Amino acid sequence: MSSNSDNIKLNPRSGWRLRLLAVTATITTALLAACGGGSGSGSSQMQNGTGPAVISMQDAAGDFQSYTVDVVSLKLTKATGATVETLPATARVDFAQLVDLSELISAGQIPSGDYVGATITLDYSNASITAEDATGGSEALTPMDANGNPLTGTLDLTVQLDNRHHLVITPGRTARLAFDFNLAASNTVDLANATVTVTPMIQASVVPPADLNIRLRGTLASTDTAGNSYTVNVRPFHLGSGSSGQVVVHTTDTTHYEIDGTSYTGAAGLTALAAEPANTITVAFGTLSTSDFSFTAKRVFAGSSVESNAIDRVRGVVTARSGNTLTVRGATLDRRDGGFEFMRGNVTVDIADSTKVTEEGATGAFGTGAISVGQRVWATGTATIDNTTSTATLDATAGRVRLEITPMWGLVTGTVGNPLTLDLRAIDGRSPSIFNFAGTGTSPATDASASAYLVDTNTLDLSALTPGAPARVFGFPVPFGTAAGTDFTAQTLVSYSQVQNQLLLNWSGGGSLAAFPGLMSNSTTLDLSLDGVGGVHFLQTGPLHVNLLSLATAPQIVGNATASDTAYVIGHAHARRVENYQGFADFIAALSGDLTGTQKVLGIAASGKYDAASNTFTADQLAVLVND
Repeated sequence: MSSNSDNIKLNPRSGWRLRLLAVTATITTALLAACGGGSGSGSSQMQNGTGPAVISMQDAAGDFQSYTVDVVSLKLTKATGATVETLPATARVDFAQLVDLSELISAGQIPSGDYVGATITLDYSNASITAEDATGGSEALTPMDANGNPLTGTLDLTVQLDNRHHLVITPGRTARLAFDFNLAASNTVDLANATVTVTPMIQASVVPPADLNIRLRGTLASTDTAGNSYTVNVRPFHLGSGSSGQVVVHTTDTTHYEIDGTSYTGAAGLTALAAEPANTITVAFGTLSTSDFSFTAKRVFAGSSVESNAIDRVRGVVTARSGNTLTVRGATLDRRDGGFEFMRGNVTVDIADSTKVTEEGATGAFGTGAISVGQRVWATGTATIDNTTSTATLDATAGRVRLEITPMWGLVTGTVGNPLTLDLRAIDGRSPSIFNFAGTGTSPATDASASAYLVDTNTLDLSALTPGAPARVFGFPVPFGTAAGTDFTAQTLVSYSQVQNQLLLNWSGGGSLAAFPGLMSNSTTLDLSLDGVGGVHFLQTGPLHVNLLSLATAPQIVGNATASDTAYVIGHAHARRVENYQGFADFIAALSGDLTGTQKVLGIAASGKYDAASNTFTADQLAVLVND
């Protein structure tokens, strides 16, 4: 990013703006080394029968507060044209909740074959889409199709895998398929008219990042305390019945558990899980091995610590506290009947000394005093909903509150040291302007301040931080009423230099015929023309934007020659079809072939690293949307 501080601005929140966002879907396919990488030539080697496949779904960061639609179908397409359905039932999914998180949706057997693509069917008839407005509030958006008509039915999104990297499934060899819904490429939001124009794409790559945080929901099938594992029948998202295969969950001595509101670590937690009845709902967070795709859990929740037909649940961030009354904004309400909804207004959570408090990743007792402003919480109790105002009250006086790890973005101010002072720009993705820090300090003089937020970094490495640069911290606000020398205790810190940059750009007037000047089939770079740009034209790091028009020239895009998980795609808006390429050279050749002089480029969305010195953007992922 540019070092000119005048060039770094907050994400604008004007009353009227046109913003390019996304509903992209990325399919990432990884085969075991024995599969040889897979290509179209492998189909003759297919055997009859089935092979195991681990399928997951996630979403990259975007500006939507909620993006809830029904996923009706997920079909894989063979080279022969035959299709295989992999989704056990229609699933209602809020893709905005899958940021930095991948949901494991299937681990079943799939018929052997050479798979060249996929089709996802989304149903917008009961969609719930929300974006932040100019005041930090929530604006409900009506989805529109490309012709300006309300989108009230289904959309089929198709993807064609790179010819060099098909999904090859054979008996006894596990394959990996990962969907990535990126909310930063092809939805146009008009806040003035409260609409979002949907022109979705599906993006595909071949090797998912090894450090993905995986969420695995399922019913308990068996427990092996001697083998440090348990087995679940996979039941993703909010599905209340059915199963899409079994997964063995491996545990370690450091795996943290919360079961029916009680915390454990290691073997004690697995023993407690073994005492739970069969079909108990469990949720595990962990990682997949890149060699055999085995799953190892870091955190496990089970029983009423996940859900119950006797309680309602609220998840969101505390924006204010007065006595035993918490105000929670940006909350998702999970109802005891299995349904869920995003609450655009405030949710009031009433607590008492009888409220049981736990902390994610920790054991021991916590009082209600531990709940402070800026804390992300998961609370249970009895909810009363006011549908006319999209507000609710949760009586948690006889319930529970779990303190969850909270992310915060800010600019480093003053001298780098401990405590670290941040000028906050986002708390759990929300504008700091909506938070009231009154009562957080030992006195009004020590109440937390968003413009000078004090973070205890303990022994975390601060060497990559510089004054004025962004930093992201994960941890917990100090208990309510105790802030004096610090406001927050960090467990993890991510410096500006370690964060992926985003490049987002669209063109007005139905697109540009000259978006990529000098493009040829053998080009090694992608040059940009900013002539006729639309309302979106910026480089982004977290919540911070750099206006592309403030640069001397437009950045030049190059492919990442060293990364293995690259994804370069061309989306055809009207056909709702996407061509996928792992290699940048293949992508450039195809793009030049698609742009024959009559096709307009609507926009691009890229993720990677920007080098201000060379004005070069090295893209790990790049999506180009063409109006044809």
